[in-house]
Amino acid sequence: MNQLTDPFNNFRHPFKIRKSKTRYSITITAVLPFVLFVYCSLAHLTGYAQPNEADKENAGKLKLMLAGTFAKPKILPNLQKFAIAQLSITYKLNTSESVIGKEKSTGAMAGARLKAFLETTDGELTPDDFQEVTDYFYHSFQRKLKAAGIDTVAWDTITGTDFYKSQDDKKPEFDKEQVIISTNANNGNTLWGGKTGFAFGKAKRAMRFCDELGADAGYFYLTLDFADILLDVKINSTEKQNMFVIEKTRTFKYSGAVIPQMVVSANTNANTALSMLLNGKGGVETLVITNNLEGNSTYSDNVSQDPARLKRNLFAFAKSLNPVVIETTRAKYKEAAKQSLDQYADAFIAKSILLKK
Repeated sequence: MNQLTDPFNNFRHPFKIRKSKTRYSITITAVLPFVLFVYCSLAHLTGYAQPNEADKENAGKLKLMLAGTFAKPKILPNLQKFAIAQLSITYKLNTSESVIGKEKSTGAMAGARLKAFLETTDGELTPDDFQEVTDYFYHSFQRKLKAAGIDTVAWDTITGTDFYKSQDDKKPEFDKEQVIISTNANNGNTLWGGKTGFAFGKAKRAMRFCDELGADAGYFYLTLDFADILLDVKINSTEKQNMFVIEKTRTFKYSGAVIPQMVVSANTNANTALSMLLNGKGGVETLVITNNLEGNSTYSDNVSQDPARLKRNLFAFAKSLNPVVIETTRAKYKEAAKQSLDQYADAFIAKSILLKK
């Protein structure tokens, strides 16, 4: 018997997919000058007030990868002047999730797959729309860095360097089933292709680039998804036996929910969520998003199932649930996207502050 799922009730405005079953055989003294001195010293060290709990939580989703087992971070905790040399954002227009369930007692396995589509009801999103969001985030990131006491480098200064002028690498490849739009802030060159660091010759040029700017440099890849998909598969096997008959029954329960909120995606095979920080001394730190940074607001006007978009495959291992369509306007999408991306900048700055301790 079909019934609404309940594992996802704690999430904000999820669109639930019905289950389906398949059955078969510290003291403070009143010395004002001293207090002021301590306060000013702390403000100097941290740039601005300590991160709030939400930013701390998101900072925890950013993992700093260092070269060497005993290496300590030197760039991110000590940022004084920073150049955002490249900011690349990929936007998804459809997204999917797959999961495999396994029963411990029998080893039986089953899979499920759920896909979601984004539709704007006032005309299609254009390349200019996505470029607007990316450029907004670049300048917002710059402002947030300055507010945190970290000086920045103007874009015109970056583009005037020989390193910038001579580099324009290929962008990384993405899952072909995902409809994506890729952008670079300010329509800039692709200085870093992602995945691996610079080769030796290019690494030396990148070091000179930092020396020329008098700043550490950052190269960012982010993926913005328009929905968060939750899936679950449960398998239950039973056996009844009497004198003449053994009856074996196995039940599969498929549960799914699509949450219409923006997500700065974690790094996976389908998403690029890597950032690289370099300095003039050859130091390299890689920042990886290990868990999704979820948006705070719901932007959708309507969420519905569309069985007509379901592609059936009789020989597929995973059961495909009815696809979900999220409808909104271009303005609402862009506003939600900007707010979501700002969370990454806040998390990045919080990570830098927390690493100072």
